[in-house]
Amino acid sequence: MTASTDHAASIRWRLFGTLFVPAAAVLIAGTVTTYLTVVPPFIDAYDQALLESALAIAAHVQPDPDGRLELFLPPDALAIVRADSKDSVFFRVTSADGAFVAGDDDLPDVARVTRSRLEVDAEYRGMPVRLVGYRTYAGNFPFTVTMGETTHKRDEMRSRILTSALATDGVVLGLILTLIWFSVNRSLAPLRALEDQISRRSANDLTPVAVGDVPAEIRGVVAALNRLFGLVREGAVSQRRFLDNAAHQLRTPLTGIQAQLELMCHSEEDLVRRQRMLRILDGARRLSYTTHQLLTLARADESANRRWEFEDVELTAIVEAVITESFSAAEKAGIDLGAELQHATVRGIGWLLTEAIKALTNNALEHTPRGGSVTLRCGTEAGVPYIEVVDTGVGIPTLERERVLERFFRASNARGSGSGLGLAIVKEVTELHGGTLMIGAGPAAAGTRVRVELPTGGAVDANTSAGALAPVARRAAG
Repeated sequence: MTASTDHAASIRWRLFGTLFVPAAAVLIAGTVTTYLTVVPPFIDAYDQALLESALAIAAHVQPDPDGRLELFLPPDALAIVRADSKDSVFFRVTSADGAFVAGDDDLPDVARVTRSRLEVDAEYRGMPVRLVGYRTYAGNFPFTVTMGETTHKRDEMRSRILTSALATDGVVLGLILTLIWFSVNRSLAPLRALEDQISRRSANDLTPVAVGDVPAEIRGVVAALNRLFGLVREGAVSQRRFLDNAAHQLRTPLTGIQAQLELMCHSEEDLVRRQRMLRILDGARRLSYTTHQLLTLARADESANRRWEFEDVELTAIVEAVITESFSAAEKAGIDLGAELQHATVRGIGWLLTEAIKALTNNALEHTPRGGSVTLRCGTEAGVPYIEVVDTGVGIPTLERERVLERFFRASNARGSGSGLGLAIVKEVTELHGGTLMIGAGPAAAGTRVRVELPTGGAVDANTSAGALAPVARRAAG
């Protein structure tokens, strides 16, 4: 989407345009009106000055004994009439029959005016001039005095008025722009707060949106959104309840079946029948483990669990517990299982983190061939607590490292008959704790390395601990 499209679709820009454009139009119209109102009085004042000069000249026009009109005005007085600091002043006295009497004989003639006064714009000697014609009498002889003046003062006056008006408009438009922008942003602040409230949520947070200062115009939208959240939340709760109940209902009989099969295997003397029973027992154990994983996944579902009480959890304790529980399985599979520990404390749910690391460890043991190794590590790196499982197994194809986090998905090179829920559980637990899950290759680009980084919560940096890395003595020989 282009920037122009974003602006067109933005309420902020629509409001800004709706408010600013009419205000600017009104201001421009006011400026034009002011200009047209202010300029004419100045023009009239300049014309009046020319008219007064014409009156002064007309007062000194007298007929001679032969009836010819003459101008009796000393040169010094004429110099005063023509004096001007910015413009050139011209005049012409013309009798009623158009005969030249005095002044500038090439000045345009307005002697035939029918009114006592006439103002016109003309061109004289290649310059624009303002002409004011005044008709009067000397005795019984009518004549006309035409005064001409270049338009420098008038043009400068117009320019000053226009510049002043435009400068004022620029300042006023800037103030209007600032006020409108401030008002629009302040009016949209509740929308931004609502946007921030929703954007800060995790993908699984389905709690109702707080109405707070939400404007009345969008309360209906928020109400509809909350209804949608409620429906989705109810669906998630129903799903979790179903998985929880199913897992509970399955786990009890499966435990009984598993116990009975173990007794039967021990007491069965027929080798063929014992092998069959052992395969059934293995299937029962896998089913029991899958049921346990489903129960863990249901309980770890963040959208259905918003009341977890977080506490300080020591990561070394989690690793030690997982190592202890997985030791016999690693020994049976001929895999070297060990740990490298640094003290680190996080705020979290201990049993869920234990289940997640147990799932990672089981995955690593299942996909690592005999003679390989699985190492659990925990500590703090760059101030961030972490816990990771590294193995020398078959690894996870690069293109499938995102998909293995999906429920029931198994990598194309997966070994054994797992359910594909292990990494999904780790993902749910990591998201519940606000952490980061990373999947990469193991040592020498072989095997798999899965790291869970968790938010700090009283974590003790490794640099302050007594030793660098403290390996655990418990290892299963291959």
